[in-house]
Amino acid sequence: MNTPKEQTPIVQLSPSQQKAFDRVVDYSTKSPVVTLSVQGSLGRTTILRKLEAELAGKYIGLAEIFEHMKALHPLQLEEGLEKTLRETIANHDYVLVDDFFIINSQLSGQCGEPARPSVFNFALDSLFQMLIRSGKHLIIGDSSPYVGEPLESNSLVVRLPSLNVADLKHLIQSMYPFKTNRLDYTKIHRFVPQLSAKQIQVAAHTMTPADVENTEAFLTFLENHTLYSNVNREEVAKVSLEDLYGIEEVKKQLEINVVIPFERDDLVKELGLRPKRGVLLYGPPGTGKTTIGRALAHRLGSKFFLIDGTVISGTNQFYHMINGIFQKAKANAPSILFIDDCDLLFEDQKETGLYRYLLTMLDGLESKSNEQVTIMLTAMNIGSLPPALIRSGRVELWLETKLPELDARMAIIKNKLTGRVLNLSQDEILAFAHLTEGLTGSDLSRVITDARNLHGYDVAKGHTPQASIKYFEGAIHQLKDHRAQLESAPAFTAAHRPSSHKSIY
Repeated sequence: MNTPKEQTPIVQLSPSQQKAFDRVVDYSTKSPVVTLSVQGSLGRTTILRKLEAELAGKYIGLAEIFEHMKALHPLQLEEGLEKTLRETIANHDYVLVDDFFIINSQLSGQCGEPARPSVFNFALDSLFQMLIRSGKHLIIGDSSPYVGEPLESNSLVVRLPSLNVADLKHLIQSMYPFKTNRLDYTKIHRFVPQLSAKQIQVAAHTMTPADVENTEAFLTFLENHTLYSNVNREEVAKVSLEDLYGIEEVKKQLEINVVIPFERDDLVKELGLRPKRGVLLYGPPGTGKTTIGRALAHRLGSKFFLIDGTVISGTNQFYHMINGIFQKAKANAPSILFIDDCDLLFEDQKETGLYRYLLTMLDGLESKSNEQVTIMLTAMNIGSLPPALIRSGRVELWLETKLPELDARMAIIKNKLTGRVLNLSQDEILAFAHLTEGLTGSDLSRVITDARNLHGYDVAKGHTPQASIKYFEGAIHQLKDHRAQLESAPAFTAAHRPSSHKSIY
């Protein structure tokens, strides 16, 4: 007795997916090649699978192609692909090839110089000629419309944009096994407009009814389980903007132009708020620029992405890493891409690639898909930055972090001394603050740490402890001596270089 064949469950596409599906069906009657262009995991495979059923066609994924090609010599891959598709086209009126961008990158030389230049194009031309002669149809699933010649020039393209509110609602309600009627889908879409169908599907596996009790609970779940930054907040020193003193105007401008437009989506909709697309933080080292980045990382969570000294220019993977971080920032938009000490990245005048790439990114922020990414740059020396990078229009907000004045230094000292040993009276704090003129917040942290170490040395050695203020005065003198050594170091090292001595011959 034959067992009935299990029927494939009917897939209910979202409104945008259904629109793309209908256009592909329509275009397939008008052209031998149709490209379904979908960036990211928005349902490309789902649409192609449903097209397979609708058109009685044959779906081919990477696994099927690999099975046909794994025994071939590396210099036969182009012919192997052409043969596989040719045989499939011969037996089906409609052939649907998924993930074509991966095939294209491997065989066309996008991942390096191919062993046999242009052979991949020859294989595509052979396939195209067969399609013309046979009246068959090829439907390509790709991440872009650029699929290689001659298919590209002869293809009708259907693009699937990012999910809209109606798509989001449809996919969540169809994928989650419990009611989601209480969710504000417009608010969710504003929080993460680039959410993909794949992310929604993955979230469905671990979500509980409590996670969709209301919109805030759902957003919290997405923040903790679905959206990821390239910054591990557990490894970043816990700090907030309130912990910074002496840069009150900087903090206020960040609240106005960055934080509130990110956090208050209700005001974004009601008042038309928009974060600045380019922000420059500049000032002497130790004045809080990097600390601002740490504070924003904790406050914004998955919306914060970092490029710093760990991404080294001139290396083989540099631009790949930069682009990868930027693409993740776009996927989690609205988001901040924080480029720390960007002036150091431009010290090598020969390194023009990063400069041009950043210009392209900043200019690209004007586009609809990128407008919710804010690029924040920090620099100690703005004179080393390319003028075109910081011109008005690209960098919309300039914020200077200055050396803390007396009141700010007193506040920093009080904050650092609270609940610690070596406490000072109010008069001693004032006297200490006067001694620290010209020091940064970072310097003050060091002085207080050094003072404790000096005190600890006396305790360890059994010396009679001094008055607390004496340890702080000693730490300041120690810092100034160190600074003097650093200032003389260039002259000292220059005088002792072998090349600096005249030859006796």
